[in-house]
Amino acid sequence: MKKSMYTRTALVSLLTLCSFSSFAADFPDESMKEIKKQESTKTSGKVEVMKTSNKKLKEKMDRICNADPRKKAEELKKKEELRLAAEQKKKEEIRLANEKKAKLIEDSKAKALNAKNSNIEKGKVSKTKRSKTKNAKVEAKDVKKDIKVVNKNTEEKGKASPVVSVGGVDIIDTNQGQSNLRITFGGVVDAQGYGKAGPSGADYKRYNVMPNRSTEYYNATSDITRGANPIFYKGIGNIGDYSNDMGMIADAILHLRAENKNEDLGLLYGADVQFHVPVTEGKGASQGVYAAKGRSAHVFVNSKYGDVKLGYQFGPEALMRLDATRIATVDGAADSDWFRKVNLEGSAASFPFYVTPRLYTESFSSESEKFSFRMAGKYNKGVMTTLPFRVAYYSPNYMGARFGISYSPRYDSGLFTVKETVSEDKGDKIEHKETIKHVGPDYEHIVSAGASYEYDFDKHNIKVKTSAVGEYGFPKQPSKDKHLYKEFVEYNDLMGVNFGVSADYKINEDQGVKFAASFAYLGKSGQPKGIKKLIGNTYTEIDSKDATDGKRVEGLKAQFGKDSIDTMYWTVGAGYQHENIYTSLTYFGSRMNDKDMLHDGALGVQYDLSPACSKSKFVPYAALHYFMTNETGKLKDESDADVPSNQGILLLTGVKFSF
Repeated sequence: MKKSMYTRTALVSLLTLCSFSSFAADFPDESMKEIKKQESTKTSGKVEVMKTSNKKLKEKMDRICNADPRKKAEELKKKEELRLAAEQKKKEEIRLANEKKAKLIEDSKAKALNAKNSNIEKGKVSKTKRSKTKNAKVEAKDVKKDIKVVNKNTEEKGKASPVVSVGGVDIIDTNQGQSNLRITFGGVVDAQGYGKAGPSGADYKRYNVMPNRSTEYYNATSDITRGANPIFYKGIGNIGDYSNDMGMIADAILHLRAENKNEDLGLLYGADVQFHVPVTEGKGASQGVYAAKGRSAHVFVNSKYGDVKLGYQFGPEALMRLDATRIATVDGAADSDWFRKVNLEGSAASFPFYVTPRLYTESFSSESEKFSFRMAGKYNKGVMTTLPFRVAYYSPNYMGARFGISYSPRYDSGLFTVKETVSEDKGDKIEHKETIKHVGPDYEHIVSAGASYEYDFDKHNIKVKTSAVGEYGFPKQPSKDKHLYKEFVEYNDLMGVNFGVSADYKINEDQGVKFAASFAYLGKSGQPKGIKKLIGNTYTEIDSKDATDGKRVEGLKAQFGKDSIDTMYWTVGAGYQHENIYTSLTYFGSRMNDKDMLHDGALGVQYDLSPACSKSKFVPYAALHYFMTNETGKLKDESDADVPSNQGILLLTGVKFSF
């Protein structure tokens, strides 16, 4: 009873004090101080009773009576902040859940699209990035709705520099902001040393000569030279310099590729450019120094229906060709520039041998064909950097089968003409007149095609591939209305086919064996059949009885006439790989129009120093060539004896870096 009574008494007292405090708010400060002093004196005993009797009630009354408005406001503010944070967290969780769901959907779409577009090149930006980009754009738009003021100075500072340095080369990026744009810079650099040896004595010295010096070793009158080299009869000097038994060279090709894509249409498009080095010899073309020459340039569009290429490029006859050189080590086969270090120009410097396993148009553009070799070496024609303009289509891979076809309207006519200065005696004075001769085939309407098939025998770890490529074209004919050329050399039609097969046997993860072989028939591609002169306004064929040029016609018929044979070549080879070491053995043989034959056997070894997963390759190598020629249409030497054919060995060693 006493405890309950004390509790009620304390409660009434506290309520009275609270009421009195609010009532005393209107009193002066001094009165209030006195009242507060008395209040504290009267309630001190009761508070002590509350502490010992009912603590919960005391705490409750303290909160009611002694509450601070500022404290209440702070508590309300904290509660509001916690509520807003909870809502924001919930929104973020919902957004992440939606994004994850969209990612799963886009990933499934990407897998389906990749299955359909298996022929599209690697390196595409994934569907996941596309969905993230879209979400980022939506969020950016939402932010822009809330922000009305844009800091232009900040945007200017945030812009990336348009000049990007890649591999030491400055590339201007004109597509900033295009996330799908991809620029690839690569190339091949080959630093090489060589040494050669051959038969001792005069036979070896006849072919190891400086440019234009081979005439010293032959008993060649004017009539003989006209018959031996009917197209370029003025002087039988060789083009290349073969006087050094050892030497060092470096060569390179740079590659620049830019590509983009349209996901909605399933297209990959872009451009490819190749440059032939030296890259630069100084600064400023205005000072007579020029940068690297363009070798090829084309645009492309790839889709699930195939690839289309348009520009200056090699065609299917080169890209789909298959032979033993495809399995050889670096420079360990005839498909290289090995022939430039040994003299294969023949006794009359007419280059009578077919020196590389390529069809005619590829050989011509690589300066390994007799005519283009002379035009580039003697007349400084840019044959290697002037590929024909082509429109090409390559089908997608269907169950291991693929085909390609291309069309080229013509070559650059400037590659097939030479200028000569002719002196005419006018009695009182001598006039010098410049004339133009059309001396090359200048093929037009060139159609090339190729087909390949690959099959994988999984149970036996063997891959087999076959390929057939061909080309056909027409030589340029003299115009009846335009008489630009004083002399016009007529040629046979362009025709050639190459059949190849290869097999790759994988012994285990570290070892493998490869085999390959091919045969090609070129008909009379690149062979002249007649010479015409402009007489008045008519091109007239020169007769063999002509007093001036009759010997040229007789020599042309003897080499390329009805009794001449067609050009053909063949290859065979094998290779063995053990971890990073690879070795190959190849053979190349060819036969030209008047039974001139060339044989080349090559043994090569190389070691790949780059990691297995690396896209760049750093490969030291060594290759040993043994070659032998059999020239039937050769000239006589100073003692009126047949000039012996050339033969010898060539050792190539160096490092090739591709990136």
